[in-house]
Amino acid sequence: MKKHVRSTIATTTGLTLLGFGLAAPAQAAAPNACAERADCVIVSRADVDGDGVRDSVGMRAAHQGDGTDMVTLWVATADGERLSTVTETLASKDHYRGSARIDGEDGYELVLRTGLGAHSAYYRVVTYRDGRLTTLQDPRSRYRWTTDGSVWSDFGYQKTTSGTGAYKFVAREAVDGDRDGDFTQLTVASGWSTAQRTWKRMGTTTRHDISAATAHRYTGWHVPHLTKGI
Repeated sequence: MKKHVRSTIATTTGLTLLGFGLAAPAQAAAPNACAERADCVIVSRADVDGDGVRDSVGMRAAHQGDGTDMVTLWVATADGERLSTVTETLASKDHYRGSARIDGEDGYELVLRTGLGAHSAYYRVVTYRDGRLTTLQDPRSRYRWTTDGSVWSDFGYQKTTSGTGAYKFVAREAVDGDRDGDFTQLTVASGWSTAQRTWKRMGTTTRHDISAATAHRYTGWHVPHLTKGI
């Protein structure tokens, strides 16, 4: 991750600057990721690059003849970077799901819906790495994030903490394969490796015969700044 350095300039004249009517330096205009881009809409003003200052995120969805959409994200960072990434989606609407702090790095990830079925949804999570936009894997090392919510299946993600207060991100999948009302739930918990800049597996558990209420409790997104639906 790039480092942002602040500098302080000290005067050596021994004069107090207050009261001399010196004008404050002009502030740079807020970035606009959609500047001079047709059909682009601003979808977020989150801190994408992790420097503590909000950036601008623009999006354009172009319909293709084969039924897919090509979604372009543009990011204009507060310090002048101009980044973009293109995602092919099968979702016909609501491509942008939101921005949230998902991994253990500073900055917000951008969540794009790439597919939507009767009760399942699929996502690409875009993250900033060393001056570019790339895809973040989920805690199970999959590039396609999956949520699901139905009578017989519930998939979801939860951002939480461990017993010691350490960062933890959990993926859960619960399925009632024999339709008897009892679910089998797979839980994969991961932390974040700062050194390797990727997920670090904390543990995997499988629980049998859990209730429907427990399975449904973790459907969809349980991450701050993202709504809980699939």
